[in-house]
Parts: sequence; C-alpha cells; structure tokens
Amino acid sequence: MKMIEFPRTFPLRTFVVCFTIWLIATEVLVFDEIKFNARIELLEQAGRTLRAPEVIVPSERSSDLPKGANMQTL
Repeated sequence: MKMIEFPRTFPLRTFVVCFTIWLIATEVLVFDEIKFNARIELLEQAGRTLRAPEVIVPSERSSDLPKGANMQTL
C-alpha cells in the first residue's frame, strides 16, 4: 500500500530571501525617487533665482527606452 505524500510547504528560507530582495529593490526605488525630486527642486530654485524662462524642469523622468520603442501610460 502506497502512502499519500503531502506536498512540502513553502520553505521559510526562500520566503526570507525573496522578501529581502523585494525590500532592497523597494528601498533603491524610493531613494532614487527622493534624489530625483531633490534635483528637480534644485533646478526650480536655480530657475527662480536666475529668473530665466529658459530653464525647463521635466515633470516626468525620461525613459531609457531604445530608439523607436513605444511607451504607453497606464
């Protein structure tokens, strides 16, 4: 008679590794966004002190897509 084998549970070690990778990636994205916002603030401040309309501050990040690639906004 063959015993019914129950599937193994999800290993805790794998969960911890995946969670750690996700956490690091999220922190990188958050700090990158903070750095981007700080640069935009400095550009706006420089534009106000110069009172020059030539200073254009981007409202969105430029994409690093290859030439000819299309990007859609969700």
